[in-house]
Amino acid sequence: MADRLKDETTVVYIPKFREYGLPILDGGTSYIAIQFCPWCGARLPDGLRNEWFDALEKLGLAVDSENIPEKFLSDRWWNVAQPRSPN
Repeated sequence: MADRLKDETTVVYIPKFREYGLPILDGGTSYIAIQFCPWCGARLPDGLRNEWFDALEKLGLAVDSENIPEKFLSDRWWNVAQPRSPN
């Protein structure tokens, strides 16, 4: 699947939502979210679209706000290193 992500007309990955999808080739950015790899059938990670909107709401920000923190425009808001517990 990693190879297929390089071809923008096959499968897209939206980092801020942790979503994979099949693009709708109408000249826009729309896509149909998928939950399984189309080639091997493996389950993909659950998307975080709802959590993204919830996080912005908790900050009191509208989705169309120009004040959305930069980390929310990428996967940085959810893809953070977890501290390791001592063994």
